Amino acid sequence: MTDPQLKPAFRYDPYSDEARRDPQSLYPVLREEHRAYFMPEYDAYAISRYDDVRNAFMDAKNFTESEGQVFSRSQMLVHHRGDPPKPKLDPKSMFLFLDPPVHSQFRMALASPFMKGNVGKLTPQITTLIRDQLDKCIARGRFDLNGDFASYISVGATAILMGLPVEDSGAIIDLVNRMVARDPVNPGPTADGIVARGEIIEFLKGAVQRRRREEGDASRVIDPLIHGNMIGRPQTDDEIASDILAILVGGTETVPKVFSGGLLELQKRPDQLAAIRADIDTNAPIAFEEMLRYNAPAQWFGRTAKNPVEVAGVTVEPGQRVILLIAAANRDPREFENPDEFIWNRKAKRMLSFGVGPHFCIGIHLARLEGQIMLKEFLKATRDFRIEPEAGDWAVSEFQIGWTKLPVTVQPA
Repeated sequence: MTDPQLKPAFRYDPYSDEARRDPQSLYPVLREEHRAYFMPEYDAYAISRYDDVRNAFMDAKNFTESEGQVFSRSQMLVHHRGDPPKPKLDPKSMFLFLDPPVHSQFRMALASPFMKGNVGKLTPQITTLIRDQLDKCIARGRFDLNGDFASYISVGATAILMGLPVEDSGAIIDLVNRMVARDPVNPGPTADGIVARGEIIEFLKGAVQRRRREEGDASRVIDPLIHGNMIGRPQTDDEIASDILAILVGGTETVPKVFSGGLLELQKRPDQLAAIRADIDTNAPIAFEEMLRYNAPAQWFGRTAKNPVEVAGVTVEPGQRVILLIAAANRDPREFENPDEFIWNRKAKRMLSFGVGPHFCIGIHLARLEGQIMLKEFLKATRDFRIEPEAGDWAVSEFQIGWTKLPVTVQPA
């Protein structure tokens, strides 16, 4: 007979139902008891402590992103110890899958519009976008924080920066949501998600072709990819569309989940909400930083070892993979005091929500700006609000989790 006092052996699998629904329940055990958790089925390690995750992010010498940043389960089941894949340049992979120095050349070509000062110049346009959409939502009294408001703003802000038509935001939201949606039972992209990805690529190829013909306004994102020489030859329309897709999805998926989930946390803590309302212009940007730490939906990013390298006290061999659990690291008590508490004015200077190192999120300043303005304008425009999580939808995913639908009823200010 099995001793009822014995606990079942701990098991972590990023593609398991538990990890895809409630990974935070697993992270404390990983951090405290399994600094480098080996997953024999995948010949890979899960890394969960803050310093270990940060150090691996910084180590472009020993790790490659040639397989991407988010591994599918089918990828993980194919082992290639001793023979890590090389980045592809012909045809070129998405620029996120390239390593320095080529990846660095792409970052430099795209850097200007994403710099903090240049993003700041978009403040009037983004504020107008937010106020106009908020007016429409509040007039209805009850709306979806994510789909009706935050997603529209994130897509619109990204479209403004990239030079895409803002009026296409609704269609883009639908395509991105379809592409990233996951089946609650089967991990990985759905059949419809694969179709949606193809539709987005065709949409973006149209934008590239228009800019090749010099139609419409200049795009500080598309034009450098058309005219640059980062790989020693001109890029194809498909290659450029793939690069734009990486930026578009990154710019539309994360902030809405951070914003809607963060407001729910404030609803649970009326004293903290009241403190923010006491000086909204000053306090909302501070509170949004804690929302980013606490609610950032990306659970992990992957790396493949190029050389033997020590990570979290173990030696990872060439060809083995690591998954860097940023959501676990963002709540590591070694880095953050009372990390499982939401504290609106926490001074968290080294959170990992945007990554770090050569591949940190290129849209970090845009994400912060739109999130801060959304929170400020929402709190100014409402006297009270009531979020209904029981009527919402929570994403089940191996990668991005969070509220995809979150109804709210508001009382105008």
